[in-house]
Amino acid sequence: MTEDNETVEWRHSLSAVVSAIAGAGLRIRFLHEHDYTFYLQRQSLERHDGEVYRHREGAPRIPLTYSIRAEKA
Repeated sequence: MTEDNETVEWRHSLSAVVSAIAGAGLRIRFLHEHDYTFYLQRQSLERHDGEVYRHREGAPRIPLTYSIRAEKA
């Protein structure tokens, strides 16, 4: 027997996220882009260190995820 899992996802541009944070009156402390992701976003990625996915060696390093920290202004 197979189990059907439903997922719901929203794609928000980085500018929309940053604008929403600023609009809420928060101050951004940092914004870091990362060249890895924790799930297989596209078939061109390879698993590294058993935990993350990255582009193949030699491929351009483009951001796949980011971390952001904000605090009350």
